[in-house]
Amino acid sequence: MKLSELVSAALVFTLCLLAGAVASQAAEKGELVFQSLPQAQYRFDGLIGQRISANVQNWLLSAPIANPGMLEMFRVRDRHPIPKLVPWAGEFVWKYLISAIQVLRMTNEPQLRELVARVVKELITSQASDGYLGPFPSEARLKGNWDLWGHYHCLMALLMWHEATGDESALKACQRAADLACATFLDAKLRVRDAGSPEMNMAIIHSLGWLYRITNLPRYLRLMREIEKDWESAGDYFRTGLAGVEFFKTPKPRWESLHDLQGLVELYRITGDTRYRTAFTNHWRSIRHWDRRNTGGFSSGEQATGNPYAPTAIETCCTIAWMALTIDMLQLTGESLAADELELSALNGALGAQHPSGRWWTYNTPMDGAREASAHSIVFQARAGTPELNCCSVNGPRGLGSLSEWAVMKTSDGLAVNYYGSCAFQGKLADSTPIALQMETDYPLSRRVEIRVEPLASRQFNLRLRIPAWSKATNVRLNRIAVTNVVAGHYLQLNRRWRSGDLVTLDFDLQLRIVPGDKEASGKVSIYHGPLLLAFDPKHNDLDDEGIPALDLQKLGEAEDVFLRRNDQTDPLLPWILVEVPAKDGRRLRLCDFASAGATGTRYRSWLPVAD
Repeated sequence: MKLSELVSAALVFTLCLLAGAVASQAAEKGELVFQSLPQAQYRFDGLIGQRISANVQNWLLSAPIANPGMLEMFRVRDRHPIPKLVPWAGEFVWKYLISAIQVLRMTNEPQLRELVARVVKELITSQASDGYLGPFPSEARLKGNWDLWGHYHCLMALLMWHEATGDESALKACQRAADLACATFLDAKLRVRDAGSPEMNMAIIHSLGWLYRITNLPRYLRLMREIEKDWESAGDYFRTGLAGVEFFKTPKPRWESLHDLQGLVELYRITGDTRYRTAFTNHWRSIRHWDRRNTGGFSSGEQATGNPYAPTAIETCCTIAWMALTIDMLQLTGESLAADELELSALNGALGAQHPSGRWWTYNTPMDGAREASAHSIVFQARAGTPELNCCSVNGPRGLGSLSEWAVMKTSDGLAVNYYGSCAFQGKLADSTPIALQMETDYPLSRRVEIRVEPLASRQFNLRLRIPAWSKATNVRLNRIAVTNVVAGHYLQLNRRWRSGDLVTLDFDLQLRIVPGDKEASGKVSIYHGPLLLAFDPKHNDLDDEGIPALDLQKLGEAEDVFLRRNDQTDPLLPWILVEVPAKDGRRLRLCDFASAGATGTRYRSWLPVAD
């Protein structure tokens, strides 16, 4: 796609500046090294593009129609008989909207844009006179269930829609909902902890921080401070983070607490107090070390346990929360390790949770096991009018949508490229110069990535390119001239005057690598092809998963690719890659990418036995 075409596409989905009813923005005192570009436009092609398209066509466009109760529950909350909802039902439509708004940055799909606008309008119309935007009856508003948790997602979705479109009604509705929270927990005798479910309900501190930064209204910061006090008797996130307590040893190590941790980032941005930054980064590093799975997923039975090898459930919502936390880590630190983690999670844990058809998402995406639709494994959340809705079906699509937040990011002196894959990006430099990046590749299946840089006018800026830690020997050329100082696990900085048509070529080291297991995975290894976790699927072999022979790691160099899916192959059930690896008994096993393993209902394994 040419620059002119990208600009034209961007104009279709105009992104307006905040103005009018918004008070002056609060000055941010805490610096971000990288920043997401919500006003940018993307087009993802290739295999990722196929998954995004499947998500749009087979979920985002159909979900509100097939599950009309996601809106109706807001209209009938005070009718009789009182609807018997799960405590977190208020999150369903808002999580759906968050992912849909993210995807609009990547597809510019007119039908989806019209649908999202209609859903937002209907939700705002359903807002109660006191500002309430949940599904529970008046006597219970915000004071129980996971109602503040639902409003956390409500505020996030409305702020995202306002940011994307300039829709003032969305911002007003957001403020009215937040004002109700302030009236309930600032101007009365209640505290947020009195609402119960603290790790869930206190997560609203995150969206309150964003709202405060764009309105500068003191009441939102006041409520954040009160929640911070309540943390001390609940998750204690600030003090334990400062003290370096491992996250799994903290009082509330459930996955919902990761959104509370995002509140630490907001407090840092607002105050500039580096203690918040330290507490956050300590927690992130602890989770990565002790609880991030080989798939890039997070959690063991919905919380941190300090054991990433246990054969317990890896909930999709938990992985999405980990990715959101990692985007914050990347923004805070600019560490390429965080971008490596996002790539690992997106290409394995998140895509493994999505069926290739785009019709359903899992609740549990185990390292070894089978893929089951969330509508089956957590069907207890379904109700009349919402047969497909549950926490993971509406949250999983954020694994794809969040690409728009981390693929390319803004820096003080240029751009940082974190995502590699066939795609096009259009945004602006700090001086407002329009710039496009065109990436041509079938990475991660093959090693070469070509990035064509297209500024509208010649400009000096720093283009940072992520060099993955796993790529031990990466070759880079700029306009066919070799570039030196390429270091694995760091960004390559190309600070120069860029001109339209400049070409950067990267060749990554995709030789197979192993990661040994421990505890329940002792005597086993995980094998990776670049960022792709490989798995045994009996669909591609003549033996069952119970009879996998030990791999011969001494002969791993004899492994060979026997199938690489082409970008023009659209059968969703085809694997991305098949690699043959030698076993000790002389047989050869075929391993496929984790995102495709088990797609037809077979059992798969990503921890593979090795000889003693």
